[in-house]
Amino acid sequence: MSVRDQGEGISPDVAPRVFRQFWRGKPRGGSRTSRHGGGTGLGLYIVKGLVEAHGGTICVRRAPGGGAEFRFTVPAGTVAA
Repeated sequence: MSVRDQGEGISPDVAPRVFRQFWRGKPRGGSRTSRHGGGTGLGLYIVKGLVEAHGGTICVRRAPGGGAEFRFTVPAGTVAA
């Protein structure tokens, strides 16, 4: 499964850090909630934990045409008899 946006994208040097606990991106101009635009820096950390708990992987890269693309995979389950 992959999810893309059309924002600024994620530079390759920052990509390894986005899943770290309490990591937040650079401040965005015009934000009224805080210098960093809100958030605790836990969302992607939690997502990574959930994906990995189910035996999957998650990554982020610059999307074709701009923006960011988050992609995750989880193993297919089997139907219980």
